[in-house]
Amino acid sequence: MSSISSDDPRRAWVGPFIFLNVLMFLVFSNIAFFYLYPLFLQAMGSTKTTIGWVMGLMPISTVVTRPYMGKLVARRGEQPVIVLGLLIIFFSSLAYHGLKQVAWPMILVRIAHGVGFSAFISASYTAVAQWVPQNRRGQAYSYTGATILAAVAIMPLAGEHLVKGFGYPALFNGAAAAVFLAGLLTFAPVASRRVTPSSYEGELRYGPLLRRRSTCLLLLAILLFVQGHATVLNFIALQASRLGLPPGYYFAVAASLAFVLRLVAGAFIDRYGKKRFMKGSYVFFGAGICLIPLISHSPAFYASSLLYGTGLAFLFPAAIALAADQAKRLEELPGMLSLATATFDMGFISGSVLSGWFADLFTLDILFFTVGALSFVGFALMFSPIHEAGAS
Repeated sequence: MSSISSDDPRRAWVGPFIFLNVLMFLVFSNIAFFYLYPLFLQAMGSTKTTIGWVMGLMPISTVVTRPYMGKLVARRGEQPVIVLGLLIIFFSSLAYHGLKQVAWPMILVRIAHGVGFSAFISASYTAVAQWVPQNRRGQAYSYTGATILAAVAIMPLAGEHLVKGFGYPALFNGAAAAVFLAGLLTFAPVASRRVTPSSYEGELRYGPLLRRRSTCLLLLAILLFVQGHATVLNFIALQASRLGLPPGYYFAVAASLAFVLRLVAGAFIDRYGKKRFMKGSYVFFGAGICLIPLISHSPAFYASSLLYGTGLAFLFPAAIALAADQAKRLEELPGMLSLATATFDMGFISGSVLSGWFADLFTLDILFFTVGALSFVGFALMFSPIHEAGAS
């Protein structure tokens, strides 16, 4: 069996890691453009429940396909699966042009979009865990998370200008162009570094991973985090519009803060402990979401967005690095990262479908307060026996 090394004196991983973050930025730019899709659906006369289901179809398909993608990465290596994902995302993005109503074609496009995203995420997150030394993973995922936040902070605002100037077709073209550029970059010489199937010894099995108490507790904590995060992503535009605020401004403020914190303080996650950072982050994160019903008042707006952004800054990288810690052997990395990212996708499903239903049943204000309160359960879970590499 291959073991996971705790350090690598060589820095050969830095170039490929930077290249991978460029791909991350472009792919998440594609995804971030579609954060405005609820406004398109609302203009078509869709209810919040319908919007939630349509937005949830993409993460549903990623959850269903993620275990297979983990096995595919273990068999074929990261690079071929990344290219496959980019191709599917590109053609799916172009297909949005033909969708004029909520019907089977829209369902199929959302599912295909999710399959492509599933392939890309499974391969790229595994590549980070494979290339980066174990004692640098928290910092590495902080940088990767900062790259993602840069995309999701910039592109919804850019998308608003595209829609205002040229309509929704321009939004779909911009999303397709971002992933097309990512596909072109895979032909760059630096992209040739990949993990071949022979690097993973033995067949990947999910059963042993899921039978570990530590793994299950961590996955539950991740689910609670993403439930709140996905609710904000999918419904903050509707909440802001209802209160007469710019749809993209709240998340731009929160994501900008999280971006800076990940770059400046990401290394502290490895130095002081992933679980320690997650405890404090859950408190900030939950409090920020609970304040969203009050964001029409300036003090509450900035308190909410800054608290939410601070929690978001560290929850994502610490959780993914902690997930990689659960892998005891090299061949378990694709499986563990697939389970963790599939749990992220499950959170996006509940943050779309269940939150949409809940908002129709009650109100958006009650929705945000409820999911914010659930984040404090994640705080409590960080006191449970979740394995952390290097922890005393």
